[in-house]
Amino acid sequence: MKNGELEHEITEDVVKAARENPNGWVYKIEGSFGPTEYVPPEAVVGAWKVDEGGNLTGEFVPNHNYKPSLSKGAK
Repeated sequence: MKNGELEHEITEDVVKAARENPNGWVYKIEGSFGPTEYVPPEAVVGAWKVDEGGNLTGEFVPNHNYKPSLSKGAK
């Protein structure tokens, strides 16, 4: 497994979110944000593309504006 693949590991939570968001995206967010809290763009690591059936396509698009040191609760 390559380092980039490990970094963006697909967990059961990611698969579940994909099923709940067909034809959309599942975002990888760093930090501690509640479901109704604003997430600043720099806290979004990237996103997985989801097809119309709610399945991950395997495509992960990194966010080039991601800044780990600025994310709320980042370690």
